[in-house]
Amino acid sequence: MSSTAHKQQGVGLIEVLVALVVVSFGVLGMAGLQLTGMKHSTNGFNRSKALILTENIATRMRINSAGVLDGDYAGFDSSKDANLCKVKPVPYCQASKGIAAQSCSVDELAEFDLFSVACGDWGPDGATAGVQGMLPSGAKLEVVCDDSPCAVESTYTLSVSWPEGQTASSEKEAVLKRVQMRLRP
Repeated sequence: MSSTAHKQQGVGLIEVLVALVVVSFGVLGMAGLQLTGMKHSTNGFNRSKALILTENIATRMRINSAGVLDGDYAGFDSSKDANLCKVKPVPYCQASKGIAAQSCSVDELAEFDLFSVACGDWGPDGATAGVQGMLPSGAKLEVVCDDSPCAVESTYTLSVSWPEGQTASSEKEAVLKRVQMRLRP
């Protein structure tokens, strides 16, 4: 009887180690699912912000229809001016804390609208929010007149694009995501 008990020593330890390996794979799988869920949540959140910003410029263009007719919005690309968000537009057509809005012409209002959506509101630390502050680095706002030359009945394509999927530790190329809207102001 003692020889049978002696042969079974260590079997319980092997069973525990196998169970530990199985549980470890389960925990790693759950962690992977959590990371994937967080990635998709961030992607959806960026898309929602881009849609809000696209609707913002569309609303501003509908309000300033004279500026649209003058072609003040056509051909705008926020990525072409590296200093766009570093300089406060003058006049500043929006009221802020304790400061009244300045009177703006149709052209100045269009310039201010493009600045506001691309860069955000001007504050003590410069421009905040907007396309360049709310979306990942490399995001841009484009306003393109669909006709050449642009006419009264022309439509515009408004787009906000941003890179997605690239991280500091990833060598993978980022995928360019875009929200577009066609507008006839």
